[in-house]
Amino acid sequence: MLKAKLGKYLLGGQVTYHMIVKGIPVSIQSSSRSKNAWKSKVANEARAKFTTPLVDNDLKVRITIFYNGVPTYDSNNMSKPICDAMCGIAYNDDRQIMEQTIRMKSLDGSYKIKGVPLELAVAMCEGADFVWIEISKVGSEVENL
Repeated sequence: MLKAKLGKYLLGGQVTYHMIVKGIPVSIQSSSRSKNAWKSKVANEARAKFTTPLVDNDLKVRITIFYNGVPTYDSNNMSKPICDAMCGIAYNDDRQIMEQTIRMKSLDGSYKIKGVPLELAVAMCEGADFVWIEISKVGSEVENL
């Protein structure tokens, strides 16, 4: 059952929990010191949102990195430290994640923001790099294989 404190909205009939982590994410290949500092930041944000870990075994995590300038990192290497940091806080084990998406969006881009959570709109207006994390159950929609 999905259960969290704040940062929850309905998207296409699906309850989605979200959080923002300000700053530039670090790669799984970063130094231990950098990785631990970033994971601590992500974990602190998760603790502020989740009262108990989600117990569903069919979770979907969508990570969007909003950046300035030209990114110097590979998005694929950014998700592991983020997901590891939320383990035991947002969910019990990352084996609960059945679907994961990571994407990068320039803060200089043009976006339709009608209906987005206020927290996301504010972060976009502030203009500093941040990571937007959404967690929901995998939907029952039919998908193409």
